[in-house]
Amino acid sequence: MAETISLDFGKPIPVVPLEGTVLLPHAVQALHIFEPRYRQMVEHCLAQMQNGNILTAGPIALGCLVGSARRYGEPLGESLVNPPHPSPLRPAVCVGKIVQHQRLGDGRHNILLQGVCRARIRAMLEADGARHYRMAMLEPLERVSEPPPTLPGVRGAIKELLTRPHLQRLSGAETVLEWIARKDVPTHALLELVGFTLINDERIRYRLLAEADPKARATMIRGEL
Repeated sequence: MAETISLDFGKPIPVVPLEGTVLLPHAVQALHIFEPRYRQMVEHCLAQMQNGNILTAGPIALGCLVGSARRYGEPLGESLVNPPHPSPLRPAVCVGKIVQHQRLGDGRHNILLQGVCRARIRAMLEADGARHYRMAMLEPLERVSEPPPTLPGVRGAIKELLTRPHLQRLSGAETVLEWIARKDVPTHALLELVGFTLINDERIRYRLLAEADPKARATMIRGEL
């Protein structure tokens, strides 16, 4: 599971800013890397691999551009990182690890990025002469050293909701029901996968990403379903 991967928050982490895409921990996002700066970023991350193990490649933080906030009429200002920057970021990010990589012949990359944890941007490090992509100093939004909460009753509540006729037709509902039945998928991870699979509203997904309390996330997801 993703929580077996350790992260060093004392070092800056590369950031990929995207509009309309919000990754959650445990979920997996496919990314096609074609811009030169992010090609360099992936190469730098892959260079950190040990013994050819892709999970030891450097982490990547997936950030959210504020264009989506403007589109939905959400307030801007203090909630943004570096507001004067032409591509300001919202403060919450999902730190992920490359779990699959395909190098294409023309320098592009196809990667699968699995979310590891949610974090908040403390400071941005702009590109310099040698490094063409932005990095950030991050702080975790949750205490990664503590065991996750048990969240009693949540699995049964989600299962009951997804057996209702109007929710059975949701794309991904059958897959989520399979995850609920699996004992190797803990409840806290199940919540993340439900939020990523069944909630397509970017605003709600970002709220799930920015919310540090798993019980509050469970309430949000049940309310949305």
